[in-house]
Amino acid sequence: MRGLLLRLVRALVRLFYRRIEVTGLSHVPREGPVLLVANHANGLVDPMIILTVLSRPVVFVAKSTLWRIPGLRSLLDLLGCVPVVRRHEAGGPSGEERNAASLERLAGVLREGDAVLIFPEGRSHSDPHLSGIRTGAARILLLAGASPPVVPIGLWFTKKEEFRSDVLIRIGPPVAPPGEQAVAAWTERIERGLLDVTLNADDWKDHEVIAAVEALYGRSVERDFLDGGEGEGLLDRSFRVRQVLLSARRLLTEREPDAVAQLARRARTFDHLLRRVGFSPAVLDDPPSPGTILWNTVKSLLVVVLGFPIAVLGVVAFWVPYRLSGVVANRIPGAASSRDQIALYKLLAGAVLFPLGLSAEAALAWRAGGALWAASALVLLPLAGIVALRYLEHAEWRERQARELLTLALFPGRLARLRARRDALVAECDRLAAVAAGGRGPT
Repeated sequence: MRGLLLRLVRALVRLFYRRIEVTGLSHVPREGPVLLVANHANGLVDPMIILTVLSRPVVFVAKSTLWRIPGLRSLLDLLGCVPVVRRHEAGGPSGEERNAASLERLAGVLREGDAVLIFPEGRSHSDPHLSGIRTGAARILLLAGASPPVVPIGLWFTKKEEFRSDVLIRIGPPVAPPGEQAVAAWTERIERGLLDVTLNADDWKDHEVIAAVEALYGRSVERDFLDGGEGEGLLDRSFRVRQVLLSARRLLTEREPDAVAQLARRARTFDHLLRRVGFSPAVLDDPPSPGTILWNTVKSLLVVVLGFPIAVLGVVAFWVPYRLSGVVANRIPGAASSRDQIALYKLLAGAVLFPLGLSAEAALAWRAGGALWAASALVLLPLAGIVALRYLEHAEWRERQARELLTLALFPGRLARLRARRDALVAECDRLAAVAAGGRGPT
């Protein structure tokens, strides 16, 4: 039963997220005890994503209050989840005892040679940086006796609340054990390991600025900011660049705060301008030839025309449950103030509403044409839904590409003006990068 549930969880996660990119998977031992520590930005979806990409069984930790939610308790028990009573919520000696018992149970899992996943921040959140690290992970290690490998995992979402967005799972090397086997020493090492695999800024505007600066450099960003990087995925390369840029910004804010603030405003303004005119940053590097413009426009039209009939069937079949999933997720009490839970609410709502919608359509097909029609609906409609999903994503990309290419063909002067403005911003970025690197330029 647990294996079937895991397959369902993996299917839901891979359907919800368009791209799941993993780096450093070799750092997780295939057997033997291991403590996995991860940042916690997206509620119960976080362990679901990690379970999706790991091949070995994992016992993970969740706050005990989740067991009060109807239906969720059975799901958590089937997944082998261990409830933890957080000390500040426990209250009284009995609560302390329950907290200690949960940690002892997890230490026992490690002693038996299995894997444990814990979120040391102790809470799911939507902060722009890692939250304060609690001592639970360190206490588990000390209770387990011989120290197992401690592997940090960073989860980075492009738009964590949205259907078909992207997620990067960055697995770092095992944390080096401290010289002193103490709670404080282990907690510090775990925090340092998590900082290496996560993006951290003081404010979400900082993340927006860094994304805009990354886009300014276009295809040259890897050459200017990264050493090597062959074989890496797009998300991991972007993550590494942003880590470098965030580090440089912190240093430069101390040295040239006015210049940094002005550049941040200009970069954000330019990024918003590109979005408004429908240009991607890459088109400013190498404008395509007229032949490329024509060929890609024809391909875009072919994709739209040929895929339209099946896409319409899939959209008609699943538009209502798709819209209802979003409505239900946002109407759940507390959703407005708990944006880190929206993806979970959408997943759960969709897992209920999509099968109900399909069942209703199969029942209508039965009434219209009998058992054969109903069976055909149960088989063909989900396939049409998947085709429609792929079609809409591809058609959106092709439509955006065609609009961009036609704009370049009809208004070449616009490209020249944008490129000149971009180059001026890059020159200022290079100057500040030289300051941050002590005169050596971007590295």
